[in-house]
Amino acid sequence: MAVQLPVRPTTARTPSRLPRRWVDTLRATLYVGPATVGIVLLSVVPLLYTVYMSLTNRNGPFRLRRYELTGLDNYRRLLGSLDADFYLVVGRTVLYVLICVVLFFVVGLILALALNSPAVRMRALWRTLLIIPWAVPSYVAALIWKFFFNQEFGTINNTLRLLGLPGDIGWLQRPWLAFAAVVIVNVWMSFPFFLVVILGALQSIPRELYEAAEVDGASGWQQLVRVTLPLLRPAVMPAMLLSAIVTFQMFATVWLITEGGPLTRVGKPGATEFVMIYVYKQAFRQNFFALGSAFGVLVFLLLLAVVLIHVRVTRLTRAVYE
Repeated sequence: MAVQLPVRPTTARTPSRLPRRWVDTLRATLYVGPATVGIVLLSVVPLLYTVYMSLTNRNGPFRLRRYELTGLDNYRRLLGSLDADFYLVVGRTVLYVLICVVLFFVVGLILALALNSPAVRMRALWRTLLIIPWAVPSYVAALIWKFFFNQEFGTINNTLRLLGLPGDIGWLQRPWLAFAAVVIVNVWMSFPFFLVVILGALQSIPRELYEAAEVDGASGWQQLVRVTLPLLRPAVMPAMLLSAIVTFQMFATVWLITEGGPLTRVGKPGATEFVMIYVYKQAFRQNFFALGSAFGVLVFLLLLAVVLIHVRVTRLTRAVYE
């Protein structure tokens, strides 16, 4: 005799009173909301306050009074003449960024090509050792390199003396040598990032492309120029943009090594007084908060323009290749 199991009564699902797209929008808002609030509080509000400060007369010792709006006076002061500090500092910073980013790419490419070669043994060990400069905290690296460049008892000058060469070089006392010193330090700290990016991109390139190039009689240099570099572009271009923005805003490393010096002319910014150091000195050393804010706003607009141009060029390049 068959036993009949009890059947649960089925209840009809009550349809939602809200449209489906409203529910999806509400769910997405709950996910993105906390991050959006954090961005607004930590980025948008300070940016708007900086813009407001740049339009006031907050230049001088702090006083418990309300600031007065002065319009674009601070911007006219920065951009008023061709020999203004703004052009000098920004031009020197752009030169510093260009040199550093090019060296990042060149050093990272050379080391990535070497580590990607099957002829190199113990590649895992070399990869680990070459990433160490990237893992060391920036302030530690800056202090170590400052000791290396010391004129009296620095490692570099002592090594030159041991080799019988002139070992009394003032690396941080001469303008162009100090500039070269901070470039060397930045390259040493940053090339591992490009090494990792380029090495990952190299390993994603099919080996068949190189075999086809060899059949066509292409040399090693032609394979690098015609095959490797074009295929590295999608990975390298964002890394170069990110590194350029970070280098443009660099402060701690250069400050710990040179503090923006040495001076090239009296009353003018030092040889390594880049954008962030100049803004810091204007705002917190000379209490020119409004002037420093105006300088910061101009730098923000400059970096924003660079990002927009990069996005535009990337889209055009992608359209050409597609």
